[in-house]
Amino acid sequence: MAEKFISAKLDIVFKMLFAAEENKDILEAFLSDILDIPRSKLRSVRVKNPEIDPKHIDEKYYRLDLNIDVGDQMINVEMQVYYDAFYGARTILYWSKQYSSQLSEGEDYSKLCVCISVNIMDYIVFKNHDDYHSRFGIWDVEHNNKLTDMMDVHFFELKKVKGELDKNDRKKLWLQFLKAETKEEFAMLENIGVPAIEKAVQAIYTMSADEKKKEDIRMREKALHDEASLLLSAEIKGRTEGIEAMIAGMRLAGISEEQIEAAKKAMRNE
Repeated sequence: MAEKFISAKLDIVFKMLFAAEENKDILEAFLSDILDIPRSKLRSVRVKNPEIDPKHIDEKYYRLDLNIDVGDQMINVEMQVYYDAFYGARTILYWSKQYSSQLSEGEDYSKLCVCISVNIMDYIVFKNHDDYHSRFGIWDVEHNNKLTDMMDVHFFELKKVKGELDKNDRKKLWLQFLKAETKEEFAMLENIGVPAIEKAVQAIYTMSADEKKKEDIRMREKALHDEASLLLSAEIKGRTEGIEAMIAGMRLAGISEEQIEAAKKAMRNE
């Protein structure tokens, strides 16, 4: 069995890695490659929320993201390991909070800057295509006109990332690094010939040897697992109650029990 290491796709590991001041060069390389922004345009990169409060690590719904100022852009990066049925609504809510936080009442709209939302998901989000990267803005759906450049929302689906390592495909390479969780996978990345990736792998090795960090990571993983279980239970309960209400309505409408049973079987197979 392959030897497992801690994985950067866990939000606490992701933040420990990219928010650390000594890893600022890794963060800059990551943002440049993942968003296709030339390094020369990444001016004054600053993580505004680098701290991780140890008192809240094991709390459900405690959100660990990266809120970054990059010159005249604001970037928010979030890792999501477990499925969230409301990922779209939540993304827009957090983006809107970030965008609206730029101005106080009466300030000029010209001061507003582009807000970029980066969502890295360890599950399939969009089932209608195989591309691991999806990008959203605000468009006129009738005439294909773009309303504004101020919204830039990205989704990266790790489950769709496949194939061999390619040092020339940096975007995919970073996602393969985030997916990695075994000794063999990290060993290949460690020798890929990309300095920022190699330094990131060394940072993972260092975390894996730190007992305090490993315990924080274990607690965080458990909290996320518990949260996912609660959300799934609530979703199943809601689905069951909805089916029961539908069946009651079918009976009131005089639909035969044979037809009702056929409908129940069809719903269970969804």
